Amino acid sequence: MVVCCGVPAGVSSTDFAGWVEIAMRSRQPITWAARPADMAVVSDVLRLKATAYDIALALDAEQLSSRPTLRREIASARAIAGSVACAAVAGAPSLEHRSLLVEQGVQTIAVGGFDAATRSSRRPAPAGWPCRSVVWGLWEVQSLPEPPRPMIGRMLPWAVGPRVAPGTLTVVHLAPEATRPRSGLARLERLMTWIGRQGGRVGSARLSDLPDLLQAAGQRDTGSVLRRAA
Repeated sequence: MVVCCGVPAGVSSTDFAGWVEIAMRSRQPITWAARPADMAVVSDVLRLKATAYDIALALDAEQLSSRPTLRREIASARAIAGSVACAAVAGAPSLEHRSLLVEQGVQTIAVGGFDAATRSSRRPAPAGWPCRSVVWGLWEVQSLPEPPRPMIGRMLPWAVGPRVAPGTLTVVHLAPEATRPRSGLARLERLMTWIGRQGGRVGSARLSDLPDLLQAAGQRDTGSVLRRAA
C-alpha cells in the first residue's frame, strides 16, 4: 500500500509537524503531495524529523493540460526539492504532455483515473496492480480516495480499513482539506493506524518506490524489495 497525503495550501511548520508525527508513530513511509509554494515548509520539517518520506508534486487537471504551466510548476518544485520523481493529481485528468513529465525526471504519477490514451501500455503491470506505462519512463498508477467507513467502522474506527487482496497494490490518496485541516489529520491518523495494526500483512511503500517494485514484481527478489521499501 502507498499512502499519498496532500498537504493543505499555506500549511504552517507547526501544523505540518503534527501531520508528520502521525506518520512517525505509525513507522510507515508516506508520500506528501505538495504544491511548490508549500514545498519549502514541507522539506524543512521532514529534514528535521528524519523520517521516511517522498515529496510528490501536487498538480491539477488545468496545470497538466498546459505545457508551459506544467514546465513552470516542475521547475519551481525542483528549485526547492532538488528533484521531482513523482507527482499526484486527484481525478482523471488528460495527460497530454507525458513526454514532458519524463524529460523533467517524473517517473511516477498517481491519478484518480486513467484517461483514454490512444496507445496501450508499453509494459505490462502485475495482476492486481492498477498501473500502466503509455510512454517509456513514466508509470501511471490509479489511486483511490480514502474508502468510506461502513457503520461498524464509525463505531469502531480502527476496526475497518481498505480491502486489500494479497499480492495487489493499493494507492490511497488523501486530498487536503484547507477548510477542515483537523478532519484531514484525523483521516490520516485513522488510515496509518489501520496499516500499523495489520501485523505485517500489508507492506508499505512510497510513490517513488513503484518503478523498482514493478520491475521486481514476478521476480525472486520481490519480497526483498518490499521489505526495503517499508
